[in-house]
Amino acid sequence: MPDIAAIGAVLSSLKTATDIAKLLRETDLSLEKAELKLKLAELIGALADAKIEVTEIQELLAKREQRIKSLEDAFQSKDSICRVRDAYYVINENGKPAGAPLCVRSWDVEHKKYQLQYEAKDRFVKVYPACKQRYEARMAQNIDPNATPTA
Repeated sequence: MPDIAAIGAVLSSLKTATDIAKLLRETDLSLEKAELKLKLAELIGALADAKIEVTEIQELLAKREQRIKSLEDAFQSKDSICRVRDAYYVINENGKPAGAPLCVRSWDVEHKKYQLQYEAKDRFVKVYPACKQRYEARMAQNIDPNATPTA
């Protein structure tokens, strides 16, 4: 798979070729000047199309690199959380779940750790506002790191 630096080099080469073609188009060297200018115009168009395509590939690769990094980060933190009742919790240095509850849906789908909050209109419900996933507050309580959780 080509890396971003290689694509940058291709873009630079295409720009140089485009500049050369423009220079040739502007010169008066040929007997069939009109035909030469037409071919050079086609060359410039083709090079411009190639530059656009390479730029799109570069953007796609950057997005994939970002997604890979995100998944690698999630994979690295996979062992640092555990599920207790209706939420995930961070495992503390003693190997026990502790702290504020994390949204199950956000972790399972997006591999992101987001804390649950009490819903403003119902104190018996906790929710992560972005995904609107609702949890019974009694099943997703803060865990004291010194207490023994019940599953």
